[in-house]
Amino acid sequence: MTPVPSRPQRRRGALALGVVGVLGTLLLSSNAPSGLLAADRDSSSGRKLALATLDASPAKHLRLVDEPPASAPLPAAALAGSPERRLIAVYQLVAANNLDTALRAADALVASHPNFKLAQLVHADLMSARAGALSGFGTSSTSNHTGVTDGLAELRDEARLRLQALQERPTPDTVPDEFVSLPATTRYAIAVDTSRARLYLFENSAQGLQLVEDFYVSVGKQGVDKLVEGDQRTPLGVYFITDHLSPRLLQRRFGAGALPLNYPNAYDKLKGRTGSGILLHGVPLTTYSRPPLDSDGCVAMANEDLQRLAARLPQRDTPVVITRQIKWVQAAQAKHGEREAFMRAVQAWQQARMANNAQALQSLYESTPLDPMDLQVRQRLTRAPAAIDDISVVTWYDDPDKMVVTFKEYGAANGQHEHLLRQYWGRSGDAWRIVVEGQVR
Repeated sequence: MTPVPSRPQRRRGALALGVVGVLGTLLLSSNAPSGLLAADRDSSSGRKLALATLDASPAKHLRLVDEPPASAPLPAAALAGSPERRLIAVYQLVAANNLDTALRAADALVASHPNFKLAQLVHADLMSARAGALSGFGTSSTSNHTGVTDGLAELRDEARLRLQALQERPTPDTVPDEFVSLPATTRYAIAVDTSRARLYLFENSAQGLQLVEDFYVSVGKQGVDKLVEGDQRTPLGVYFITDHLSPRLLQRRFGAGALPLNYPNAYDKLKGRTGSGILLHGVPLTTYSRPPLDSDGCVAMANEDLQRLAARLPQRDTPVVITRQIKWVQAAQAKHGEREAFMRAVQAWQQARMANNAQALQSLYESTPLDPMDLQVRQRLTRAPAAIDDISVVTWYDDPDKMVVTFKEYGAANGQHEHLLRQYWGRSGDAWRIVVEGQVR
């Protein structure tokens, strides 16, 4: 005969806690990074949780019962690292049913970051559950007030995306397929996965690309795929950081500073896309983070995250791929298959350029190169360079069969005059040709 659990075990096992419980099963999965899992993982029947989801339906009523005194020290993950990591540590403590410790960890988090709205709501839910029953996500707040319900939905989305980023970690041996080839002079590269509200920072070394950090971000209020000025959409494509802007030069809504991007680039202009002022920037000092869809088209992130990111990067030229969803591939596979055919086309262009072979060059352009280009490009193509170096190749999959090639050309006069050029290639059938190109500087 199966033993009947005691009353405290049954009551404890019935816990379901709105936002704190959301996706809690993910936090106990084998895919979660072990460095964050500081909570007890006892999976006995008396410790299992019935966890609520993040939809709008009411959750089960819950109470904090039979909790031990607050004597155990807080786990390191709840006290150190970024606020996001500390918030996730709170989730994990609740998922392990260490509720008193979770509340003390939430106390510490909101004390150090009082403007972190999601942490404040988690803390309020835990406090309400301690006092009695809690019917669902955010019901500790004044959710009958105008606008509060929408705010809870945004916080629900933010919680889901933050936890999803923990669960769906790229494996260490994978890289974004968007970074086709980067020279050693490109020290860092950035990929923004807008479907996951996540920015990934990679370091480029002799060992290849390595993921070094990732951050929660917000994008445009109307989503992505910017077409016209004022549409409140974030552009999709390959962009490059052009500067670091101090907060002294910006409005307060940009927070700790900004990294401008080169939108609209030459390809955007060719497609008739308008608008300007697309930035990676911070948030107002009155908040820690913004909802997933909350900018006018920029990519916004927590001020301390922006500062950490900007401190690593050179002043300009770091590539930034903004895409609906990153295509992760094994690093060893990234340079094979169709990429080889494209790289042969680039090599053919380079050979024709070095030989000043006008006929061969024209065959590699979608139209005659001397007509649609600006004066600088027309003048440049009449003279062979002394050298071509530092070639990078990056793509994005929201606009099929496109490649962005950036390189340096050194002038024929003893090679001392250096120019940075950028080409946008497109594929028609089996042939790759240059759609538009221009001089960066």
